[in-house]
Amino acid sequence: ASFLNSIPSTLSDSRQNIHESNSNNDNNPPIHVIMGNEAGDADSIISSLGLGYVQSLAYDTTKSTTTAAAATTTAMQEKNVPVIVPIVSVSRADMSLRRDVILLLDLAGINVDNLLYMDDDIVTSHLLPPPSSSSILPGTTLTLVDHNRIRSSLSHLSPMVTEILDHHEDERSHEENATGAKRMIAFEDGRATVASTCTLVSEKLFDILDNDDHGNGNAPSMMDGSLGLVLLGVILLDSVNMIPAAGKGTQRDDDAMTQLLQRTNWTSDKKSSTTTLLDTPTLEKIFPNNNGVPDRTSLFEVLSNAKNDPQFWASLSVTDCLRIDYKKFLVSSSKEGEGEERQQQPLLVSSIGLSSVLMDMDSLLAKDDFQEELTAFLNASDVGLFGIMAVEFRDGKPHRELLLTGSDVSVVDSFADYLLHHADAAFLEMSERKECIGEEDGIGEDDGSIIVRVFRQGNGKGSRKQVAPVLLGHASSS
Repeated sequence: ASFLNSIPSTLSDSRQNIHESNSNNDNNPPIHVIMGNEAGDADSIISSLGLGYVQSLAYDTTKSTTTAAAATTTAMQEKNVPVIVPIVSVSRADMSLRRDVILLLDLAGINVDNLLYMDDDIVTSHLLPPPSSSSILPGTTLTLVDHNRIRSSLSHLSPMVTEILDHHEDERSHEENATGAKRMIAFEDGRATVASTCTLVSEKLFDILDNDDHGNGNAPSMMDGSLGLVLLGVILLDSVNMIPAAGKGTQRDDDAMTQLLQRTNWTSDKKSSTTTLLDTPTLEKIFPNNNGVPDRTSLFEVLSNAKNDPQFWASLSVTDCLRIDYKKFLVSSSKEGEGEERQQQPLLVSSIGLSSVLMDMDSLLAKDDFQEELTAFLNASDVGLFGIMAVEFRDGKPHRELLLTGSDVSVVDSFADYLLHHADAAFLEMSERKECIGEEDGIGEDDGSIIVRVFRQGNGKGSRKQVAPVLLGHASSS
């Protein structure tokens, strides 16, 4: 917690240097930014913060991981040692929608107000400035976690990307600088080999613990309680506590959680005395033995309930439902080498947006002003195709549905036909819910602005990691 809580003050202390920084000033340390994907879910946020901590240890091997203060402070004083700056990949206001993340950080004693967000002044002015700005700090580099292609709004910063830590299908971006050990993408044969980027962060941490004895002989070092808790919590969420019916977790995730439980100094944190969001009975359920060691199932249930709470989702507007976990994908052409005439044909769409919503489709469609807010969100997203992936869990098993919409009927119909009839999409087991399209639900097939088609997905294990590549494949090859 000390590392994370100190980042803003470290940057504040060095603000004068940052504002005066220029290419001729060799006294200013390089800046290394770590950023998750634009959906900004628990994995993106915690893997960014966790990797920042892990990288700080790599530059600060004289400190025990249980007492490590901010290595950034040391970094500011040592030439060529970068300042490690993890950034929460959403706006400061949007953090309030991520109840599971807020709860987990609160349990770990981390003040969310002390973190850096995408719309903070120092981020927009100096760390991740817009294309029109010339104030980016010399020598700044960037690690992408939980995605492997920088978001389109920051594409001008692509040359800064020197490292990728991810578990989605490789989009083959940033291959000039992010290579070898700096390009860790846990995705093989059409599936992720870990459920969570936090598993990859944990594996990096274990390597440091195994290879650095911190002056304590050969005994393995123990990690900080806050770090162990947040990594464990996210892997539990992403693997759905390794419930087989969910089909999410892998052996690497299970091994990581086992090591986190065994190699964390749970007495190094004061979680139960600093949390402000949970009552005493709930805390006693999570930490049943008064030794700081969390009960894995109880921790999962508390975080999952916060994330999936039906009352919370029912209270949200349509717009908030759609923006809480939204990702925009750019379509890459797969037509190279097929002749000049073929390459010059336009793509079916140049971008696709997908929102993941943790409620059943019928409840979402029944929300007030659904049609109007969906249309406004689609227009603001500026994508050729927009999809809503609705999922609800029953006895740990995911039940999924998909809504596709756009302003061009031929585009929406093309993707719909592909999902229903093409061999490459057959594993998703899509069937159309035509009963959803009708005036009684407030949705028309073509009301002059957008077209909507709704599908039931028989394969409940097919998450956005599987659906997005299918849609992108059709877009790039049509």
